[in-house]
Amino acid sequence: MKTNRLNFTLALIASLLAAPLSGFAHNGVVHGDHDAHHGGFVMMYRDLHCEVVLKAGGEVQLYYTDAMRADLPASVVSQVAVEIEKSPGKSETVAMGLSAGGDYWEGKAKTAVTPASMLHVAFVFQTEPVVVNLPANTLLMPKPAAAKPASAAKPAHDMAGMSGMDHHAH
Repeated sequence: MKTNRLNFTLALIASLLAAPLSGFAHNGVVHGDHDAHHGGFVMMYRDLHCEVVLKAGGEVQLYYTDAMRADLPASVVSQVAVEIEKSPGKSETVAMGLSAGGDYWEGKAKTAVTPASMLHVAFVFQTEPVVVNLPANTLLMPKPAAAKPASAAKPAHDMAGMSGMDHHAH
């Protein structure tokens, strides 16, 4: 009897270890990657992924994808609001609107955004308000440069070095 139970337990453990991680579900839905598709920072609310992109010039873009990371139209959310807190007591509201193609929300700060700034993003998803607070330094971090062909490579000495959403937390 002990041998059968041991064999069953070992078979169960082996099958769990052999299962691909992508096959495990979040709320019963198989889950996609959490990679930034647009060079931003990806967070989740339920099975909605939101990628926040903040460019050095003050441009803000918000992209939305489903649980499997398929692109969603930006209209999947409403009442989008972005505020950049540049220093205590000094904030700027960024006017947000749908992009020409309707695939993301976009806006631009009037003045430069520094790494010390705080970005406050809010929107409504399926009648529920979602608020995210992100330090700008998380969003303004330099992204890895794309590899250059060997013929175009430069010598090494010339190269310049939520309340409501979670980044990858389930």
